Amino acid sequence: MEVCMAQPEFLNIDGKRYTIESLDNTAKAQIVNLQVVDAEISRAQQQLAILGTARAAYLSVLRQALAQVQPVPETETPQVTH
Repeated sequence: MEVCMAQPEFLNIDGKRYTIESLDNTAKAQIVNLQVVDAEISRAQQQLAILGTARAAYLSVLRQALAQVQPVPETETPQVTH
């Protein structure tokens, strides 16, 4: 599968500006690789935001359920029955 991403006309890196046309194929390929990685990082950040929202919702429901249960004092060890 070939990934085709739009390339900018210029590349600014380390305080220097390059025309994309002046770069060899290796450099151009690395630009595409960076674009793919940046897109994946963005996707992962969005996924983390979604997961964080879901976690907060689950925690909220758990807290509501725990409001109906008497907590055990810190010094008491609960008895486990089978």
